Amino acid sequence: MTLEVELSRPALHTHRTELTRGILPILVCSVLWGAVGLVSTYIPAEASPEAVGACGMFVAGTAMLIARPGARALVRNARGRDRVLQIIGSFGLLAYPLAFFPAVHRLGVALATAITLGSAPLFTGLISRFVERRRLTRRWLQCAPIAVAGTVLMVTGDASAHAVSLVGVILALIPGLSYATASSVAARLIGKGNASGDVYGSMFGTCAVWCVPVIVMSGGPHGLIDVRGVAVIFFYGCVTNYLCYTLFGGALRYTTAATATTVTLAEGAVGTLLGVFAHGEHLAPAAWAGLGLLAVALVLLSVPGRRVVHAPYADR
Repeated sequence: MTLEVELSRPALHTHRTELTRGILPILVCSVLWGAVGLVSTYIPAEASPEAVGACGMFVAGTAMLIARPGARALVRNARGRDRVLQIIGSFGLLAYPLAFFPAVHRLGVALATAITLGSAPLFTGLISRFVERRRLTRRWLQCAPIAVAGTVLMVTGDASAHAVSLVGVILALIPGLSYATASSVAARLIGKGNASGDVYGSMFGTCAVWCVPVIVMSGGPHGLIDVRGVAVIFFYGCVTNYLCYTLFGGALRYTTAATATTVTLAEGAVGTLLGVFAHGEHLAPAAWAGLGLLAVALVLLSVPGRRVVHAPYADR
């Protein structure tokens, strides 16, 4: 006989820990990350979006190295595969703003955010399955398709309203891949027993090195030395990178990289809503339906599940 029962107390405690220390902090980060697209619209016209992104990453990386002695030790002592992972993760972090800010310029806040965050769980799943040779969790397999379907509705609904730049779409996909790569690398390094803040500090610190030539080649600080330019760099570097990745790194100890990436789909909803209500962008009815599916996926990911238990006796 098959009985459907509620999760046991230890299982509920485990899920509550994942929710409060894993999912909820990532959700807070997602809300702040969702504001990045809107904030990027305040970049001074004479400034390069790539320079703004690189400056923000440089600020974040420098701050993390200063604040985390363990991060400096990881950068200094990394050898072999760990060094390779640090470099891969740092390039993943750098690629995000270099592609995302121009994508926002071409597509708008709502659509660029939706494409980036909608593609991230697919890339994370591919990395988990084919690079790390891991099985995807049942919860992720149930929630990710719903969330991705919602994102597709958001994109197609917007595309039906006006022409969409193909180059902008490609640029918006690059941050999805880079984000998934950095998250997977960080999860692997944290899984080796390293402190989460030290791992992200080492990746951001390495990224800061690559930021210097990018800043120089993209015009330097020209156009950034004013109130708006400094404010955008501060928000992107100190809030959405330093603060959020510190929280995000700690949360990865209590949930999987695939689940974390799926939760961050809330960033797409936040970015879209800000684009509509704060930036005056239009959202088609189909796109609103997509937002609803994203909400459903996040609820399913957060609610404790039920499991099937086989009784030790036969049906009478």
